[in-house]
Amino acid sequence: MRIAICDDLTECRLSVKCYAGEYFKLRHIECSIDEFKTGADLLKSDEIYDILFLDIELGDTNGIAVAKQIQQKHKNTVILVVTAYHQYLDDAMDIQVTRYIDKPATQSRIFSALDKAMSIINESVITLHIKDSKVARLKISDIIYAEAKLKGVSIYAKETNYNIKETMKQLRSMLTASCFAVPHNSYIVNMNYIKNFQRNEITLAQPYSDIKISVATRKQPEFKRRFLDFIGEDIDND
Repeated sequence: MRIAICDDLTECRLSVKCYAGEYFKLRHIECSIDEFKTGADLLKSDEIYDILFLDIELGDTNGIAVAKQIQQKHKNTVILVVTAYHQYLDDAMDIQVTRYIDKPATQSRIFSALDKAMSIINESVITLHIKDSKVARLKISDIIYAEAKLKGVSIYAKETNYNIKETMKQLRSMLTASCFAVPHNSYIVNMNYIKNFQRNEITLAQPYSDIKISVATRKQPEFKRRFLDFIGEDIDND
């Protein structure tokens, strides 16, 4: 999960960073958080962010103008506005803002906003390039698992399967929803479709119940934490 925080006040950036980091740590979701003091610095970045915390009054520029440019570059970035300036809210109707967070940001406000952001990410659609030069758009919740093979990467979804041009590294950067986990470098699995889980092996639900996916030894502790947290089990008592 890639997060950006753009605010000209250091204490505000640190506060949001602290709460966001805690949110993802509690949910065992890996995340990277970048800070930007100005809108210009944010727009110079080549990184594509899943979630952006954005102040409206940035000093060097108006945050609404920055948000419009971000959406032109990557329409799937979820924008969360953190502001004390409510007079801009009418103008902000021109952009897709998922949540407005009043300053000073609190843990409950940040957590609530991230819950909403994650629900949007979990239901988003990605575009994949197919081997025969076609393009497919898939709802990520329909993806069951992906596998890297000698001839490339295959996606197994509800309706059909695809051999795609994207690499496994690229696909991992696209499938950032909380339901996806990496039990092995050759696989990405949607945990909604796991039927049985043992320490070193996953069994999928129908129609892929004959598929056994290995859990790499070094990934077993983290995968177990991710999976038990995903299904709501108490990790300490397992």
